[in-house]
Amino acid sequence: MKEEWILVASRDEARIYGRSDKGPLHLVCDMGNPAGLLRTRDLESDAPGRATDNRMRARHAYSTQESAKDHSLRSFYREVFERIERGSFDQEFDTLTIIAEPRLLGILRALMPKGVSEAVGREIKKDLAYEDERMIINRLDHL
Repeated sequence: MKEEWILVASRDEARIYGRSDKGPLHLVCDMGNPAGLLRTRDLESDAPGRATDNRMRARHAYSTQESAKDHSLRSFYREVFERIERGSFDQEFDTLTIIAEPRLLGILRALMPKGVSEAVGREIKKDLAYEDERMIINRLDHL
């Protein structure tokens, strides 16, 4: 029996479903990212630091390349991929399908460990994170 795992991803939640031979879905794991719902300013403690350039008498702000919201998203999906890697190592599934909005799918591709990327059978560029299981099965069967 061939087991497929389906990752339905959003910025605040990741659900992993299992499915055997086009049968019904069963929930394997549901992980939440409460920081995904917050605004960036709610995640940061205060404004970036400031510095003064004495030669030109100008002030400028320090900034980081990655916002707090992006950092929390990347940390969250590293945890999700750890769970998927563990499932792959334990041979809990044969193939992986990823369903996410296009922008998030790009972020997931960049974070995905090699062991997980080798298991990916298909990617669906749709935001189905808040759809029920029947809608997800319908989308899987029509693609």
